[in-house]
Amino acid sequence: MSTAVPPEGTALATLFIDRDLWSRRLDAALREAGIPFVAHRDLFAHDTSDVEWIAEVGRRGLVVLTRDQEIRRRPNELAAVRAARIHLFALTSGNLSAGETAALCVAAWPAIQRAVARHAAPALFSITRGARVEWVKG
Repeated sequence: MSTAVPPEGTALATLFIDRDLWSRRLDAALREAGIPFVAHRDLFAHDTSDVEWIAEVGRRGLVVLTRDQEIRRRPNELAAVRAARIHLFALTSGNLSAGETAALCVAAWPAIQRAVARHAAPALFSITRGARVEWVKG
């Protein structure tokens, strides 16, 4: 787990990096940028169901960063997101290299922070290739 000291008077969200997104490059880039995060592998077995980890992530108050856009389309997983009351951010471009993904996640961090502050959970967002964060639904 990486930690960063938030600016005075603010609190940083802690990201949960889903198993489909994590890479050594992303790990290193988030640490270098001082972005607090927990990787899926730090808390769960690789084959833990999405419904199970979503519930636990919600209990821990973590903000999900994933490449799995289908979570918002699968009824049982969407219901789990709503029940867990999480903020979920899904990258819209699945064909990025590890380096491009890392750069995109770091670039999107300020917008992720703003989105979490402005939208009550549950809330789902997309992150475009240009690092733009777009609200999808709650």
